[in-house]
Amino acid sequence: MLKSRLFWQLYAGYITVIITSTIIVGVLVSRQVTENSLEEIHHSLAVRAELLAQIARPELLANTKHQYGAGLASNATDGVDINSPELVSLQQIILQLGLKIGSRLTIITIAGQVLADSEQAPRNMDNHGQRPEIVEAGEKGFSTVSRLSDTLQQKMIYRALRLSEEGSVLGFVRVSLPLSIIDQKLVVLRLIVLFGASLSAVAAIVLGFYFAGRFTEPLTKMTQVAEAISQGDYNRRIDVQQRGEVGTLARAFNRMARSSEQRMAEITTDRNRLAKIFAGMVEGVISVDDAQNIIHINQAAADLLGLSIATCINKPIWEEVRIQEINQALEQSIQRQAMVKTQVRRASDAEDLVIDIYAATLSNRLGVDVLNGDPTNADLAFGGAVIVLHDISELDRLERIRRDFVANASHELKTPITAIRGLSETILGDVDMPSDTRQKFIVRMHAQSLRLSALVTDLMAISRFESAQHKQNFQSVDLVEVARQSVAAAEITCRQDKITLTAEIADSNIIIAGDSEALRQLIDNLIDNAIKYTEAGGSIGVALLLESKSVRLVVQDTGIGISASFQQRIFERFYRVDKARSRALGGTGLGLSIVKNIAEQHGGSIKVESQLAVGSIFTLTLPV
Repeated sequence: MLKSRLFWQLYAGYITVIITSTIIVGVLVSRQVTENSLEEIHHSLAVRAELLAQIARPELLANTKHQYGAGLASNATDGVDINSPELVSLQQIILQLGLKIGSRLTIITIAGQVLADSEQAPRNMDNHGQRPEIVEAGEKGFSTVSRLSDTLQQKMIYRALRLSEEGSVLGFVRVSLPLSIIDQKLVVLRLIVLFGASLSAVAAIVLGFYFAGRFTEPLTKMTQVAEAISQGDYNRRIDVQQRGEVGTLARAFNRMARSSEQRMAEITTDRNRLAKIFAGMVEGVISVDDAQNIIHINQAAADLLGLSIATCINKPIWEEVRIQEINQALEQSIQRQAMVKTQVRRASDAEDLVIDIYAATLSNRLGVDVLNGDPTNADLAFGGAVIVLHDISELDRLERIRRDFVANASHELKTPITAIRGLSETILGDVDMPSDTRQKFIVRMHAQSLRLSALVTDLMAISRFESAQHKQNFQSVDLVEVARQSVAAAEITCRQDKITLTAEIADSNIIIAGDSEALRQLIDNLIDNAIKYTEAGGSIGVALLLESKSVRLVVQDTGIGISASFQQRIFERFYRVDKARSRALGGTGLGLSIVKNIAEQHGGSIKVESQLAVGSIFTLTLPV
């Protein structure tokens, strides 16, 4: 590998890209880090200035009142007694605060007099009224300036903030940091970025050495394989002029070409194997010759068309196949010299038959691409055709079910979404809406959102239960415990709705193989359905009984009942007997469909007995 030119060329290019990328990324990251750090420092100074303003405001306000009281107003100069107990206390606070946060803090009156400073005694400081940051803060309200400090004799960054009260300026607060500290931080950050970029570049170079070797190694192995299998002769040769791996590979292929005659036997074997594959395909395959006689038909096509393989071989396809669409597709494919796709649909009482038909012509010369319609090959004779039949009846049935499901789901989802949208638009459009009306609208929006959430939850549940990929994870489940939990949860709702709930549950455990969560949902849905359609003062009974080889769960109510004409359809998705009442109660139309799916997954069944204005009895039977 180390002697390979391709390896070193690839690796040199890789190193160039890595180094260039590292430099570019390092510069950009360093610049971004610097900008972010400066922005963070400015933000920190602004926050500290606001904190200092809260501390200084009472003293500056008192100072302003004192000046006005003395007739000094805004023209006062040094009329503040810095030795007063209040200012001495303020100076001590500023000294301690400045030491803790590592910043210089200064409080300045509107006349420029320093009341407190964390670095110097105010009595030793001259008037700061003409400092650049104070002047700019007086005009704009705040200022950030970098300059040489006259007091400390070092470059500082200042953040000054003007304090006002009811339109009157009280004074200024100022927070500053030495630029040397900031420069030190930026240097450290740049060094970290440089170190990280350098470390990444070194790691990438090391990994590049490994992957470059991995890239060139297959070429060498491929050359060795080609040399190993080359034994015969071949009419065409590759002009070998290059050195290295590419030239060696070309010479190996030249040697491999010499074995083409020996490979013909393998091609024949492969063709026979392919014929066996066609025979075992699920799709029907029919092959015809240039006279449109059937020369091959697999069992799937024979079963689909009701033919016998033994009797239809070497007979014209139009005599054996009575489906007009297949013959028309074959004729169109021959005329166009291209693949033709069509479909045949036959309606029946049991299930519609839907077949996708693909017809494609074959060339009478190997290597000629007739299917692509090459104009240079237009004079070639027709060499036969292949017809593929794909029975998509089940897929078509599932697609119809999917469309119906999507249509129903869209309709059900549209109702709460439309209600939420209408209510929200009304609230947004009427800014003067009374608060009680607004609260009613919000309550209705919340109710619709809960309904939408319940609908989505039920849709996900039924999709999971009906999915062919849903894996059953059955375990030993005590149905008595599950039933008791569901009854206990329903008692609260029954008390609120003034409905009597009674339960007759076996004392001993009833163990079945199942999914405890799914069974809990099944029982909850049956009880919830009974509560929704039972008026106040009615009663609901839940009974769990163990029989010889099965367990029976009965949920009986004294509700509105179900007409006999509707009892066979209530387990369909989105079907409601009383749609207006069901929607008013927040029903999704999926509860009983979920119940049926769970029951069938557990090898059980569900049935209903009901009379209008008398009540309903739902009976679930599960194997023990």
